[in-house]
Amino acid sequence: MCAHYTGFSDEDIDLLVAQLMGEEPQSQETQSQSNQDRKRIDVYPQQVAPVIVPTFDTSVGVPQFAQGTLERADLEWGYSSQWNPRPIFNTRIESADKPIWRSSMEHGRCVIACRSFYESSGTETRISERTGRPIKQQYIFTIPNMPVIFIGGIRRDDEYSMVTTRANALMEPVHARMPLILHPTELTTWLGPDYMRLADRSQVPLALHKAD
Repeated sequence: MCAHYTGFSDEDIDLLVAQLMGEEPQSQETQSQSNQDRKRIDVYPQQVAPVIVPTFDTSVGVPQFAQGTLERADLEWGYSSQWNPRPIFNTRIESADKPIWRSSMEHGRCVIACRSFYESSGTETRISERTGRPIKQQYIFTIPNMPVIFIGGIRRDDEYSMVTTRANALMEPVHARMPLILHPTELTTWLGPDYMRLADRSQVPLALHKAD
């Protein structure tokens, strides 16, 4: 299960939100300075991170994003529950009808924007430099020529969870599941009533390399 990704600052998410709603982009000079100022932000479960959320009910959706339809929300990664002491930070799209997810999947879908995400191999190990003991080998995943990866998520109050689906051929050697990665043109579909047709991510291109 994905439990680590490299995210964006609040300012970068605000810029993405404005761009998705068709607002005027910053000048090239300002954007260049923003790119230089960007820092690596590692996000783990139970941390608060900026997420792109719609201002409309996702059971209805909108034909296209207009001014005021999206905003940034700072949410904690992971759903709390009385029966599980650990936060539930991944949600299978196939489990949309389960009681804990039903309302969020219908009415509260959102979008996680990141630079890359990490996944641990189910079979491959390496020796930890810190402890000298075997640990699971982690891989870093990106999408070629796409500096921003959009991933489907759901929210409940001040919490969010990352939606996952069956791994494609590029992901499967590492893990049986993968985040529900979205092309920018699919965001209105994800935030609308026909979102289940995005469950098949077999054509999503991925690049991976071993994490140190």
